[in-house]
Amino acid sequence: MSDDQSPWVRLSEVAVKGAQYNSGERQPHPKCLKGTRVDLLKYIHELLDNPEKNQLIWVHGTAGVGKSAVAFTVAEKMRGLKHTKRCTTGYFFATLGYQLAINFPSIQQDVNKAIRNNPALLDPDTPLCDQMEAFFLQPLRRLRLRFRGCPPLSFVFDALDECTSEPDITDLILSLAQALREPDLPVTHILLTSRSESHISEAFKNEEVHLLVREVPVRTSGEGGIISLDGADVDNDISTFLRHSFAQLGIRRPDFPLTID
Repeated sequence: MSDDQSPWVRLSEVAVKGAQYNSGERQPHPKCLKGTRVDLLKYIHELLDNPEKNQLIWVHGTAGVGKSAVAFTVAEKMRGLKHTKRCTTGYFFATLGYQLAINFPSIQQDVNKAIRNNPALLDPDTPLCDQMEAFFLQPLRRLRLRFRGCPPLSFVFDALDECTSEPDITDLILSLAQALREPDLPVTHILLTSRSESHISEAFKNEEVHLLVREVPVRTSGEGGIISLDGADVDNDISTFLRHSFAQLGIRRPDFPLTID
């Protein structure tokens, strides 16, 4: 087989390059302004630092509440992996396998071997369970000893609801839950963001999923109830944002009459 047709080259051709959290495709990168979402980010990082068990961490809320900014900010700090393929789950695990091998070159040979043994793994119509085994579970099993005594692995996937197929979203959530129930993996946390759509909520309530799920509240000291990004106590965040915006305006337009108390 020529170098042009090597498994690694073929994988790199189908992997979604815009999936990396700091990809140029997502410029300008969404990010929480310093001093905002402090309690929320602290709470998420506490969940991601939990060394005891695997978790699906679901950040959800309506459009425009800042889910992508939270996902980017977390991924930037954790140097995690972020999948942003817009319309299909068909390359989800291929992209994940590619990024895993980029971050941990010791598994690249295993990924190559899996593709060589089953080239259909790069077909987006191949069942997710087969792709997940080759590109996610097998590499993580190989990394288990390396991560003994280390902080948990963390993966960040933004905008789950942008997948056009509701059955595909459900299948992906069930697949990820199945993966996290595997006993031979290092402790692994997966953070997902989405709108609070009914078919996604139902998938997270599935009996095979819900025990793994932690829904993320805006306030860790809140009164309970449905946990979402839609919170009323955002005065400090708004004040910080406005002060930052006015300061930037003052830099660009020093002649603009502006007073900040």
